[in-house]
Amino acid sequence: MKKNNPSLTALWSAAIISALIGILLSFQALSDIGRKIEIWRKKTNDLQEMQAMCTVASVHRNLLKHYAQYPAAPDPLTELARQAVPGLNLTTRATETHPSVPGWTARKVILGLADITGNDLGRFLGAVTAASPPWAILDCTISASPTPGRLAKVELVLETVDRSIQ
Repeated sequence: MKKNNPSLTALWSAAIISALIGILLSFQALSDIGRKIEIWRKKTNDLQEMQAMCTVASVHRNLLKHYAQYPAAPDPLTELARQAVPGLNLTTRATETHPSVPGWTARKVILGLADITGNDLGRFLGAVTAASPPWAILDCTISASPTPGRLAKVELVLETVDRSIQ
């Protein structure tokens, strides 16, 4: 009988042990794949949420830069009306406010205009939309007048922004 070389036996033993360790590590890696995929998906979702938040923050920064050019308070509607159409019969029916971007408040006003011509209405609307900050026209209701060239009643819903009192 031939005697085995002890170094050759040690080498084969080390190779078998290395192969078994490799197989065990492969099985462990395969069993971890599901958990690692879930971690990867969560990180991908987190990244998408952060990108969306950055987009919103960028929009807010741009709005704040845009608003910064405006004076603290909007031009009064009565003054705009007096400048655009002297003698305009203007009544304010309701006013409401709500928060806008940080540091600013949106102000909504319902106006009533009586016995106005179409040209005068156009001049008034041009003045309010050109104001600083501009008034936005949210709604406009016009009633006809029996007098040719005149409007019986106009109701406007306008909105603008002003700096919030801190």
